Amino acid sequence: MTTLSLVGAVGATPTLPEPAAAPLDSMARLGDALGAGSAVLGSAGDALALFGATHDLHPLAQGQAFVAQGGAHASGAQAPSCKVADAASRVYDVAHTSAAEIDALKKSCDPAQQRLGHTIENAKASYGDLLGKGARIVVTLNAGNGGEPVMTLMGPGFDPKLPARIHTHYHGDNATVGDPVGSKAGQNSRIRETMARDPQSVFVLPECRSATPDTDSPTHDNYYHADWGNVKSQADTTDAALKAAGITKVEKETVSVHSRGGEVIQKLMHDDPSGRSLRADRLELHDSLYGSQGAVAAWGHTDNGKRVDKVIYVHGTNEAGRDQEIAKTFKGAYIRIDIARQRPLDERNNPVVYDGKAAARDDHIHGPKGHEGVRQFNPNAHYQTTGRFLGVWPLPN
Repeated sequence: MTTLSLVGAVGATPTLPEPAAAPLDSMARLGDALGAGSAVLGSAGDALALFGATHDLHPLAQGQAFVAQGGAHASGAQAPSCKVADAASRVYDVAHTSAAEIDALKKSCDPAQQRLGHTIENAKASYGDLLGKGARIVVTLNAGNGGEPVMTLMGPGFDPKLPARIHTHYHGDNATVGDPVGSKAGQNSRIRETMARDPQSVFVLPECRSATPDTDSPTHDNYYHADWGNVKSQADTTDAALKAAGITKVEKETVSVHSRGGEVIQKLMHDDPSGRSLRADRLELHDSLYGSQGAVAAWGHTDNGKRVDKVIYVHGTNEAGRDQEIAKTFKGAYIRIDIARQRPLDERNNPVVYDGKAAARDDHIHGPKGHEGVRQFNPNAHYQTTGRFLGVWPLPN
């Protein structure tokens, strides 16, 4: 059983290269990455400016504001009543959280509590069948994640008496931690496949502070900018999530980032160049090199970075050459997977999961219900990186 220790290392603040703007695939939506909607989200633009990146993530998405649902109060003395008093310290077991409890969170005047309520509600809908078979999902407001929700999933076959293999994943634009089967990034399907193959796999899913109440699904083509300025420490986030889930035995730890999720590594290394806040036996980079490549390489020179077993870069539509410094830093531990070199998609590796006229996304399916349908993940190469290779084992090359 291997557990990485949080050993500090003295290091300089990494220089994060500013990437050149890359042309977007025709399937991607175009938008202003830092658009309207900063009133409740806070200074998202200021936080992102710290990194010096141009944020040419694919696909770009328009930021969305959240409107507090708690209502106005006549005096300051009444303000605390608009929040759920114990939400920050409570562990919400999704299967046993009532509709009234969820509704109270969604009506809170605290945006983080609102996101907590929506996360629990979406988890019930997206993983309800697994919960019925004995899976367990807990959600908390996590200090390591800046007080934002973190969802932890254990499959039906998980045995808490045996060592767990932990996978902490930071999603990209448009996604949420509660996405169902048929989301563009294919996260739900990959989680299911991984837990079915390895029942001791546990997924820790931190949420960003700009997440939308609605999920990305076959009937809702979600579109927003994921703001990860809330992140404080991946190591602390994962430790707190495992404590909330009652998991005490850990064998291996994987950390993965997709697309704009790569900004998590930028922020962690900016705030603490020692690298102690990022801990992994295996690091997966899913088309996430939009300015974070310098931070990844800098982490590789820290004590935690030197202990990593594998660094896997899955290349979809990132500009060529952005992984050169990473490959040089990690040497024998580095593996690159190119989507362009993989077996073409077909009904076996990307089956239809939704076929009907209510589909918000059309993956060019000619089905019995019309020319509208959704596959397990979006066929665009950017989304194939997670849809095919999130947590995959054994590796294809």
